[in-house]
Amino acid sequence: MNPIPPSIAPELLESLCTEISAAASAVLSQVAGTELQASATAAEDAAQAVTRLQLTLRGAIEGRCELILDAPMSGRFAGLLMGEAPAPDAEVTQDTREAAAELLGQICGNAADRLRKQHGPLEMKSQPMEPTADGAGEDAAGQRRRITITGGGEALAIELHALALTAPQAEEAAAQPEATLPPPSANTMPAFTTGSRNLDLLLEIELGASLRFGTRQMLLKDILELCSGSVVELDRKVQEPVELLIDGRVIAQGEVVIVDGNYGLRILQVSSPGEKIACLARAR
Repeated sequence: MNPIPPSIAPELLESLCTEISAAASAVLSQVAGTELQASATAAEDAAQAVTRLQLTLRGAIEGRCELILDAPMSGRFAGLLMGEAPAPDAEVTQDTREAAAELLGQICGNAADRLRKQHGPLEMKSQPMEPTADGAGEDAAGQRRRITITGGGEALAIELHALALTAPQAEEAAAQPEATLPPPSANTMPAFTTGSRNLDLLLEIELGASLRFGTRQMLLKDILELCSGSVVELDRKVQEPVELLIDGRVIAQGEVVIVDGNYGLRILQVSSPGEKIACLARAR
């Protein structure tokens, strides 16, 4: 892999660090149950990456960067998410990496919301990556920052390695032709709007929404043996999306986030308008 040219706009890097720091403070404070403060400083050496998350940004900011946790930090992040206190020399397992990456993903989602308020439309996608010998991997170009979270005990630290961050030129965006929608055909399902009188009659109906983290087929005898402390393993990995169900039908998938101390779902993929209307029709 060829190194990426170091085309990082300093103000964008500082803005990204600021918002990820604020997001880390908010998310980790909710998870830990105590107030934590995060701040970004220059990092001289990259951490030995054990948990590694790559972020791709498109829109108001374009480029890539990585969030890196070494072995001790991965254990502490996983411990926060799972409500456990890992031993200092505990072995880092795949479950540890997945739990730490999940918590980093929640921080990224919170940071993306903050960046949109400051810079405008922005898409941020996170993708777990295999750990490498150092935090930067093969992409040597870029700048590093260390985000340190303090309060409520021993400090945590995230390595942020910005590979390329640029602001798209407004002139280039204006030169792009605007996308036009094709005229509707006779067999096209109408969009979900209030233009249809039949749909207007349904818009005030309350529907029950539920999240499905996974499923499991169990024997009756195993169900009868369930007690406090039992663990039921589901058929879904930690990094896989959670399903949003309306009237028993999946209409969207997303990732679990924390909003003001409550669980929430950040939508990543949503069903077509026709499928949403079908859920309403079944609920009448």
